[in-house]
Amino acid sequence: MAVGQIFLSSGNLTQILRSPAFKALLATGIFYFFIFQYCRIRFWRDPHSAFFDISKVYDWQYSLTREHEAHHFIAFHKTLLVDNDHQQSDEILKSNDEPLVCAAFVTVKRDLDDYFEDSIGSMLEGLDDRERHALHLKVVFANTDPQRHPSWGQPWLNRVIDSVESYEVPQSTFRELQRLEAEEDFRTKGVFDYVYTLNRCMETDAPYIGIFEDDILFADGWMAKTMKGLMKLNHTMESEPIENVDETLAPTASWLYMRLFYTETQLQWEETDFAYRNIHMIFLVAMSTGLLICMMTRRLFPRARSILTYSTIIVICLVTIPAFTGLYFMIGKYSVHPLRDVVPMDAHGCCSQALIYPRQHVPSLIDYLEQERSGQTDLMIDDFAQKTGLRRFALAPPQVQHVGLRSSRKMAEADTQSTWAFWFEANDAKKLKEEHLSILNDDKIDALLGRFQV
Repeated sequence: MAVGQIFLSSGNLTQILRSPAFKALLATGIFYFFIFQYCRIRFWRDPHSAFFDISKVYDWQYSLTREHEAHHFIAFHKTLLVDNDHQQSDEILKSNDEPLVCAAFVTVKRDLDDYFEDSIGSMLEGLDDRERHALHLKVVFANTDPQRHPSWGQPWLNRVIDSVESYEVPQSTFRELQRLEAEEDFRTKGVFDYVYTLNRCMETDAPYIGIFEDDILFADGWMAKTMKGLMKLNHTMESEPIENVDETLAPTASWLYMRLFYTETQLQWEETDFAYRNIHMIFLVAMSTGLLICMMTRRLFPRARSILTYSTIIVICLVTIPAFTGLYFMIGKYSVHPLRDVVPMDAHGCCSQALIYPRQHVPSLIDYLEQERSGQTDLMIDDFAQKTGLRRFALAPPQVQHVGLRSSRKMAEADTQSTWAFWFEANDAKKLKEEHLSILNDDKIDALLGRFQV
């Protein structure tokens, strides 16, 4: 009797192993394993992915390329200053009298790593002559004693930068800045520096003003893509009305800034996403659709019934479909739906590393910041946008990486690490150069840059 049971059990096991349902389960497991491994290799940069790998996500890859190119650019211009054998053709490239963008850096001495030269070098390296002429580059040294900054007074600054300056303020204001600096009141001094720099750019005729921090690296082609983004944004927004406006603050147009930097840490699945908000319904619909297809297949193709048994359908609907539907959400929102071109970012935009403003909004923004006086600058700017009903946009993918993991404002390293464009490091240098040239050959961009041809 026992021997018979063994043979019976063995026979049942063999029957199960040969059944279509088991084969479907086995195929699901094998296929899921390989897809899962692919996701581990492909999506480890997304901070909200189940495959996120913090052990290597902060490693520089494309940033190393841009850092090297920035070093070469700065070293080249330093060499020109001491090499009398260079020909006159190696002339200094500076801004046009009527630039398109005033790009201003606020820089301070850092206790440890200094990224200022890399920031300037990566901004300028790769620009063609017309792009450079369209850009008025201004640097504000924001130490009350600018000689503390390692780059202050270096001859190469005047070769590649249009305007190099420090504080030009009344003595009473200067003493107040010294006090804020001594007390490390970065919330107040940071706002003052931002306002001061905006005011300095308002002295130019540039229709756009960009404010940049001094611990960033620019991607190749950033200027061309910025111009393309601004052209598209203006065309899209020129007829859009402003809603929910605080009339005491409102400028005349409908968008406040276009950011060149954002971090994926702010872009996770949330309740505003239809699929995530209705995740249970998504699973139910997927499983029901699978069941319907299977049953219709059995009805329309009788020969399929030997393979598409009821047990097989149960495996497909209760194992296969839920497993791969869940994988969709596990991959991460940004990886599944990456941002491209100019995209709305009224929420989740961080931080103030690289923002481009239309000129007409800047006076009202300055008034607001001066009135508030102290706070976290990027949050104050967003508060202003909300009160005025102005839209905020981002140029995607990010054209800037924040490399200053040691903050000049004494922020915790965990906070500065979260200010990181994770997919920026996946950029391909050769591909970006090709994209840059392609945009420069675009008829509209070529016509715009023609205004800056010398």
